[in-house]
Amino acid sequence: MSEEKTGTQLVRDMCQTFRDVAETTQFDAVKEKLISLSDDLEPLAKKLYFKTQKGTEDMEALTKEFEDMQSKVAACQEAGAAQAFCVPFYDKLEKIIKHVKTMKVRMT
Repeated sequence: MSEEKTGTQLVRDMCQTFRDVAETTQFDAVKEKLISLSDDLEPLAKKLYFKTQKGTEDMEALTKEFEDMQSKVAACQEAGAAQAFCVPFYDKLEKIIKHVKTMKVRMT
């Protein structure tokens, strides 16, 4: 029986992956941004899953996208090229973080 991960677990896994990649990357800008995103995401893991309502699907898609991006960044020889691959991904995550931080929960 396979164990399905929830959005909360996926967020925590993604944060750990960001930290692992940050340790191995040769580009300081990418390293700093990944650590920053990880620091922002981790405390919001439960809220991200709860407030996005389809958090598991969203996080699965972002995890897959990050895996694809990770191989492209590893192949880059210049920091500018690595940043070009990363910026669209960063923007998606930052929108989600902002949404979660500013969204109000309505009790019915």
